Amino acid sequence: MNRILDLCSHLGESLRGNGIENFAFPMREVDSILELYKTNRVLILGGDIYIKNLSENFVPFYENWFYEGNNVEDSIIKAQDYIRMFKGKDLYVCFVA
Repeated sequence: MNRILDLCSHLGESLRGNGIENFAFPMREVDSILELYKTNRVLILGGDIYIKNLSENFVPFYENWFYEGNNVEDSIIKAQDYIRMFKGKDLYVCFVA
């Protein structure tokens, strides 16, 4: 779990300015994050997609997903499937775990 916290502090950007106690990760880092979640058996309950505006502030992209099961592998597959359509775009992902 310490590795996840390290990754959050190095790769993630705080969403505190949006009133959210979580991190947003650049789309290019999502595979690394999901692999780490899988290794540490972290259940992903869903997530939100963000974009940065011209002032470099996060704003909702109004895309999200959720998972209602309790299987870690299925939750990660659902996240991967959803995020796949946004790969290569300058967007950010916030995971709810």
